[in-house]
This record gives sequence, structure tokens and C-alpha cells, in this order.
Amino acid sequence: MVSIDRSIFFIFYNFSYHSRVVDFLIKFFGDYFLYVVLFAFVFALYKKSKGSLRQLKLYIFALFSAFVARFVVAQIIRLFIHRPRPFLTFSLPHLINDTAYSFPSGHTIFIFALATATYFFNKKLSYFLYISGLLIGFARIAGGVHYPYDIAGGIILGIATGIVLHVFCKLLGPQKIDQ
Repeated sequence: MVSIDRSIFFIFYNFSYHSRVVDFLIKFFGDYFLYVVLFAFVFALYKKSKGSLRQLKLYIFALFSAFVARFVVAQIIRLFIHRPRPFLTFSLPHLINDTAYSFPSGHTIFIFALATATYFFNKKLSYFLYISGLLIGFARIAGGVHYPYDIAGGIILGIATGIVLHVFCKLLGPQKIDQ
């Protein structure tokens, strides 16, 4: 498994440092695109929830799910799994800076939890979020800061967090979130 993870890492990493344009795109998608996506999400929140308290609650719940995934689930896992970043393991130059442990990817766990929580009330926006999450994940591999398993772990944990929190809210009282 480790050799497959490393082999796939180097397939993506080999896109970097050949072209200034490609390096710019890797850095943009790996570092900054998440903020563009969040801006689009907040814009959708503003447009769709005008006058609808129910819609506003759903969007805020989706954001809450993403923050729980990133700042609770990922951080708890990183207390127990200390996987160094690929650029440290292989002494590679890297386009993206990050110093925390590698597993799971905080960017992908965040965006996939957001996408999954959004899926339950806005499928079109959730598809945009899922595709954005994949772009961000691939860019972070190419940028040298994540292995493919880090991204896959972030995807799985983000989706699971979004589903678990959705089910938990429904069990607590579906009328609360739907009002």
C-alpha cells in the first residue's frame, strides 16, 4: 500500500516545476482556491436564504459540519497519526507550505464535509463543492504537501462527518433544523 501511495504521489508531483503556468495553477488550487469556493458558498448562502430562515440554517449547518470535520475530527486523528509531509520525507522542493502532519488532508476533509452537508439541500452546489475538493486535493499532491492516501482519507472522513452530523441533527429533532 505504501509503495502505491508513493508511486501515485510522484505521478502528480512530477507535474510541478516544469512550467510557471502549471506551478501557478498548482499553488492557486492548492492554497487559494478553497477561499474562492468559500466565497461562492457564502454568496449562495446570501442569495438562496434571503427571507428564508430555514435555508439560512441549512447553509450555516453545512459550514458547521465543515469546521467540525477540519478542526475537531482531523485534529483528533493527527494526535494519533504522525505522518510527515512528502516534501519532508523525500527532501523535495515544494510549491505549497504546510507544517502540520499530513494525514488527513485538512483541506479535503473540510470541503468534502461541506459538500456532503450541502448535498442534502442543494445538490447543484454540492456537485460544485465535490469537484472543487478534488481539484484542491490533486493540487496539494502535486504541490508536495500530501500523499494520495491523505487526500482519500480527507474525502472519506469529510463525507462521513457530513453524513453523521446530518443524521445526528435529524435524530435530535428534524423540526429544529427545518424551521
